[in-house]
Amino acid sequence: MESKFNLNESDIDAYLVDKNKVLSSESKSTLEYTLKVMGELTHWLVKSGIGYSEFSNAIRPLFYNEAIKELEHLGQKKTDSSISLLSGLNRRDVSQIKQENGGKHTIIPLTYRNTMPISVPARVVALWVHQDLPYILPLTGNENSFEGLVKQISRDKHPRSILLELQRIGLVTEAGGKVILHQKSFTPAPEAHQAKQILAENLSDHIAAGVHNLTENQNYFLEQAIFANELTEESINYLKERVVELWGKFSKSLLAEAIELCQKDEGQIDANRRFRVGIFEYDTMDINKN
Repeated sequence: MESKFNLNESDIDAYLVDKNKVLSSESKSTLEYTLKVMGELTHWLVKSGIGYSEFSNAIRPLFYNEAIKELEHLGQKKTDSSISLLSGLNRRDVSQIKQENGGKHTIIPLTYRNTMPISVPARVVALWVHQDLPYILPLTGNENSFEGLVKQISRDKHPRSILLELQRIGLVTEAGGKVILHQKSFTPAPEAHQAKQILAENLSDHIAAGVHNLTENQNYFLEQAIFANELTEESINYLKERVVELWGKFSKSLLAEAIELCQKDEGQIDANRRFRVGIFEYDTMDINKN
């Protein structure tokens, strides 16, 4: 779905809650483009039964945290007034958050869904594909078995628990002492919580890369896309097939190098970085042509 909700800078003032607040042209344009992103997220929220009141209440800690980060970056004192000014939260809410946070203005730990449970299963599937093993493996055995794959990744996780998790999200099935891989990548069924988690983490890192490039005035992170329009459905189908083909080759090659580097760097004191690269494809009717 492509959002048809468009807002330009001249419309922004009408939506400001505080009519006394004057936004700069830069701030207005940022809000304008943020609303374009929010259009799709709002579609997801409403489809999931989440309304404005639930969402606005949930994001208050996010604005509070970002205000604290900005004040620390500027080297300024963290007061109820300064946090209220930056975050847009009223002083009563800021004061309440402070009291709930031990009477100090510090970052609030946010309780997102734990990402660790999918870590080992994801790495097992990645190693399975990387080693070009058959899609049907014996459950047990020292070599070329599901049990052997799990032990290469982790000695702390029991192979049966990993198998049950992969079965639960529809990536593998077990039959007659064999484990059958159904997909070449860790992409759970759309209804699974893991699918939402993966989408959120991918989008979060993508936006983080773009926002860093914009706010720091440097293209430190790769953030590019190819766009084409005035295409027929036949051309779209061809491009979709080519994307899948090319990404399959590229991702497999890069995954092999990433696994080697993970194994080489594991245990080093400065091995504290993470890396993500991805791809997406989207096509729809061009609303500007109708």
